Amino acid sequence: MAKLQRSPIEHDLKPFKKTLAQIDSFAASLKSLCDDELRAQLQSLFSVISPPMNSDTKAKIFAFVAEASNRLLGMRPFDSQMLAGLALHDGFIVDMQTGEGKTLAAAAPVIANALAGHKVHVLTFNDYLAKRDSHFLQPLYQFFGLSVGMIQAGMSGEQRKKAHACDIVYTTAREVGFDYLRDQLVHYTQQKVLSGLDVAIVDEADSILIDEARIPLVISGDIHQSNDQLTHIATVIKQLDKTNDYATDELSTSVHLTESGSRKIEQQFGCKNLFDIDNLPLLTSVNLALHVEVLLVKDIDYIVKDNSIKLIDEFTGRIAEKRRWPDGMQSALESKEGLPVKREGQTLGSITLQHLMCLFNKVSGMTGTAVLAAQEFDQLYQLKTCIIPPRKPCIRIDKPDRVFSTKAEKTIAICNEIASIQRTGQPVLVGTSNVRESENLYALLVEKGIECCLLNAKNDEQEAQIVAQAGALGAVTICTNLAGRGTDILLGAKDTARNLQVKKAGGLHIIGTSRFESRRIDDQLRGRAARQGDPGSSQYFVSLEDKLFNHLGGDGLLSGKSDTGELVSSARISKKIAHGQRVLEGANLDRRKALYKYSDLVEQQRQVIHQLRDEILLGDGAHQFKSKVTRRWQSLSTVVSDDKLNEALNIVVMHAIDKIWVQHLSEIDYIKEGINLVEAVGTSFMRGGNEPYHVFVQQAQQVFEQLLAELKAAVVDLFNNVAIDENGIDPNSELFAMTKSTSSYVLADNPFDAVDKRFIASIWKKLRLR
Repeated sequence: MAKLQRSPIEHDLKPFKKTLAQIDSFAASLKSLCDDELRAQLQSLFSVISPPMNSDTKAKIFAFVAEASNRLLGMRPFDSQMLAGLALHDGFIVDMQTGEGKTLAAAAPVIANALAGHKVHVLTFNDYLAKRDSHFLQPLYQFFGLSVGMIQAGMSGEQRKKAHACDIVYTTAREVGFDYLRDQLVHYTQQKVLSGLDVAIVDEADSILIDEARIPLVISGDIHQSNDQLTHIATVIKQLDKTNDYATDELSTSVHLTESGSRKIEQQFGCKNLFDIDNLPLLTSVNLALHVEVLLVKDIDYIVKDNSIKLIDEFTGRIAEKRRWPDGMQSALESKEGLPVKREGQTLGSITLQHLMCLFNKVSGMTGTAVLAAQEFDQLYQLKTCIIPPRKPCIRIDKPDRVFSTKAEKTIAICNEIASIQRTGQPVLVGTSNVRESENLYALLVEKGIECCLLNAKNDEQEAQIVAQAGALGAVTICTNLAGRGTDILLGAKDTARNLQVKKAGGLHIIGTSRFESRRIDDQLRGRAARQGDPGSSQYFVSLEDKLFNHLGGDGLLSGKSDTGELVSSARISKKIAHGQRVLEGANLDRRKALYKYSDLVEQQRQVIHQLRDEILLGDGAHQFKSKVTRRWQSLSTVVSDDKLNEALNIVVMHAIDKIWVQHLSEIDYIKEGINLVEAVGTSFMRGGNEPYHVFVQQAQQVFEQLLAELKAAVVDLFNNVAIDENGIDPNSELFAMTKSTSSYVLADNPFDAVDKRFIASIWKKLRLR
């Protein structure tokens, strides 16, 4: 009953306000001090700081931060920022409206944790924000004697190691994850770059902890060539007749060859039966090529840039850096676009962001849309959400949706609306669902003589500059949905006179070209307007041909249609959209929980393996294997020192562990393919059963136990056959080859995965029946 009654949202701010009063009282005594006197008082406080930090010490540190921020940055934190900082320090997810200054709000809890001896990682949404925020706050951190590191994609191992050694590290969760995985493959302690995972403060927490939580980070090596037939197969697939040779399901999430298509493939490749077991490699490649040709759409799912495939993040519309599709799909897509097929590597290690975050001792975060995700934060991370009221009330006007029967009619109405608004001088920011839509809308506006800026995945290098100007008088900015997140849009673009003009015109107006599947993503786009008490407005334009209505259905909604195609009964449709979004959000939560169960078992096994590896790397864990290789050890001991022999044995054992773990990951993939995960998700969360999960656990455990049993034999075989001389093992030995050249990437959700496809289909079927 206590669990049922426990709310995932904390509304009571009285404890924080009590501490805030202490902060204000102490801060008042600091204002009259000169800088030297302020530092002297700070030094006296350092001598009494020790974990766990009491409330009096915490209040004093926050007061020092407020005073130092005012002197060094010219910005004294508002009460709302201090309340947010107190909630972050106590381990909450903070719901703080956009524009309220989350960057500065995080400074006090970062400093308080660091002064208490904790390593603090501030995890930002992208590299740009990590660089911007660390540079902005560096003078403040240095005042407290704290070192600040910043990590960007592409940095060398030495640069990363130096940054991770700092008291405070600004980076993205992905970069921390990749560093963690690489540290699990080193052969010498000094090669490790991470110095521990202790405290994490997560910016844009909903994106990192929810939207990307179950996407695996992967490190691969042991490179091998891709299938030479891919280019030929791609050409053959393009020649198939879409009416007769293949068919898609009603949701366009799967495609399969018809009998006619199968015969054409058999004729092209000279095989009698495409589905014969001997032709399995060809069938797999054909299916991959067919899927990417029919179901993956250029400028929606991906773009071609710099002669390579760049995946588009479905939530932000940005390029998803270092993200690849799995299981040969990326290579098939490269063949489809006539690009060089890059080599694919063998997976050496993998971890989801969700499991990575669980490795930290303490996690807190902040975002402008935490409330709608509060249940998931609570269930998956045991983190409560705390709502911080804005400094000034939000006066944004959210207009009702305008609904049209077709996309074409909707697009015409959007263009007319933009033209009408621009004449008033009010700036407009238009959020589109994909690159193709943004480019089509931009072209139509240019054709109408409307000057506008375009921001999408093809030019996101200029993202911050373009978005920062979106509040200028009369500006029209077309962007993919969440472009510029984390960048302030200043009304009038810093010009005081124009700022007043823009405010008089109504502030920034947001237009959404379609509803997203999540209310939270809709709200994030709306939140770009009306920051810090400024005026602003928003409105969504919807058509019955939008992706959402492909699943919801538009039966009985066409009544009351005007000459422009706009539907009069938009309130009823908006209600249906809202209901559909709520159902889907709940279903997606259940799906993430179900899939987490499967990955959690493998994560537990990975921790066992890596603990064993660390015992060898950092201690004397390889000693247990010494008795198994006595004969060769004795024969080598006359020319090789014990230190070099011990080092060689350590390397052999670690290589054996890495090798069998790679094999284990492959075995797990085979088990997953063999078990009907669709039924596992469906039964576990729809009808109460979970038998397939038990089968998975049983088989995965058997494979893991077999793996551990094979380890000693593998070590003996390797040690008895590897070349060892007075210098130990040759650094160019094949034992180092597997991890010498590695690549890291994010494994994109497979759009044809049976779990996702069938699960989502069942959800939409339920929606239609309501």
